[in-house]
Amino acid sequence: MKKSEFNAWLTKRVEFQSKVTVGACAGMAGVGLLAFIVQGGLLWLIFSTAYGSYLLGGLFILLIFGGMGVFTWLTAPKELHDEEYDVTTPNGDVVIRLAPTLSTAWTYAMGSLDSDQSIPERIFGLMMIVPRMAWTAIYVFGRVQEVKEIDVESCGKVLRRLLKKAERVDASDVADRFPDLDLPKTLRQLSLMDGVVFLTKGEVGMTLANRFKDDLENGLPSVKEAAAPQGSPFNG
Repeated sequence: MKKSEFNAWLTKRVEFQSKVTVGACAGMAGVGLLAFIVQGGLLWLIFSTAYGSYLLGGLFILLIFGGMGVFTWLTAPKELHDEEYDVTTPNGDVVIRLAPTLSTAWTYAMGSLDSDQSIPERIFGLMMIVPRMAWTAIYVFGRVQEVKEIDVESCGKVLRRLLKKAERVDASDVADRFPDLDLPKTLRQLSLMDGVVFLTKGEVGMTLANRFKDDLENGLPSVKEAAAPQGSPFNG
């Protein structure tokens, strides 16, 4: 498979990844808004009935959700954030920042689903869905432009290396093989792509999920034809 063919496929995948990221933002915002309408409406009805004042009921709603929002804005960056790692390169040590996956973002936004929670913990968790969804939607929206600006040429080099080796590739190996590569930028962009798995126990390394290879095979029929006994289809 030629580099141009692979990069053309990767360009389309990046475009799709951008749409998925935007869709995730919209989904989180929608779920958060729906939860606010349901929870806020119910609480407003309860407080308004209890105190005999619609205005007072609305004030209580603002205080409750405002307090939860402040709490979330203070604590969320400690739970959902980029991870930093040191990587040794021929030019010295560099720091790389890896983004959490979209599934990780959704998990944080939804909150804990443990079945052994107490009733108060479950109620608090349900109430916190509103600010968590709002914060996570903003957080994920911040990476939309990053996804759109992914350098297909640079990322393509590393991905082809991963496909060719069909096993874990350490970040230091990438630095040695591609000395002119902007390693922090490229690895950051790769962490934004679905199907690229970072292994951070010990030295930072990468591998590809099966779905990435399956998507490539389905997107480029020539890969099937090239995957003959004579060698890897990614040598071109």
